[in-house]
Amino acid sequence: MFGAHLAGQALTISGLGLVHGIGHAITAHTGTPHGIALAAVLEEVIAFNAPAAAEAHSQAARALGAEGDGTAAMIAAVRELSGPLEIRKPLRHLGVAREMLPELARAAVQDPVTRNNPRTPTEAKVLDLLTEVY
Repeated sequence: MFGAHLAGQALTISGLGLVHGIGHAITAHTGTPHGIALAAVLEEVIAFNAPAAAEAHSQAARALGAEGDGTAAMIAAVRELSGPLEIRKPLRHLGVAREMLPELARAAVQDPVTRNNPRTPTEAKVLDLLTEVY
């Protein structure tokens, strides 16, 4: 319990961001485990954040042992780590119906954790992102 408490504190301090805002919405509407919901949209959120987070992406890519720098290297490293787990699924395989996408986008943008995203997403942009991974 203490470890879970410390993890919760770390997440609170870190501020999270759009991937968690979307993950919360998916989990709340479908019951999908949070980590699976995050994996469904992580690569697209990383790409969305690239203009505002290039240096952070380079640091993360290096930390993950990626060859190269930047957003593309970070996404490649994420794929290398998550690919064998087969954790990334299209939203339609997670119980998301296409007509749910606008509500998920709205909920994600309104989630307080989304305010901490490096780039401010609009509801329309989040809807585009969700449609891409549907």
